[in-house]
Amino acid sequence: MEQKDLMLRIHNGDESAFAELLNPLIEKAYKTSYSIVRSKEEAEEVVQNSMIEAYRNIMAGKEIIYFNTWFYKLVSHRSIDSVRKNARLKETVIEIDTLKDQREVVDAVLQDEMHLEINQGIQSLKNGDYRNVLLLYYYQDFSIQEVSEMLGLKTSTVKSHLHRARKALKARLVENQIIGVSTQ
Repeated sequence: MEQKDLMLRIHNGDESAFAELLNPLIEKAYKTSYSIVRSKEEAEEVVQNSMIEAYRNIMAGKEIIYFNTWFYKLVSHRSIDSVRKNARLKETVIEIDTLKDQREVVDAVLQDEMHLEINQGIQSLKNGDYRNVLLLYYYQDFSIQEVSEMLGLKTSTVKSHLHRARKALKARLVENQIIGVSTQ
């Protein structure tokens, strides 16, 4: 009968009654939760959330006949819910990681194919100067001025070779359907 009186006092706004009702139950509730969730932090969170839920039920006027039994059952159910939630989260993380790994593999394969096609495109350029300018500028990271000095060409010639080489390479990549044509 004492628990019913405490719940009535809680319902009427006596905050100290809530502490009187729950303090004797918290240690056992924690042990119950810990035995299910196997994590100190998670058990503490479950017990805390169960206490909040108990308070809300009391304030809502829910009829609770045996509070101790009801509260331990609540803690057990919320602990099981927590384990299920964490299991679903782990599965989701594993699925996301698997999808990321698969996407990375596909991206790497596509990237390799693109590089291969670009290299073949460069090698297929009929003008050797175009090939050399592209390779030195893009693959060796030389400036236009440095390429000009290496090949003994004017900088304006290097620029026009780069422009024409890119245009020829683009035509080949579009022809082989490696890149799409933008209509903009």
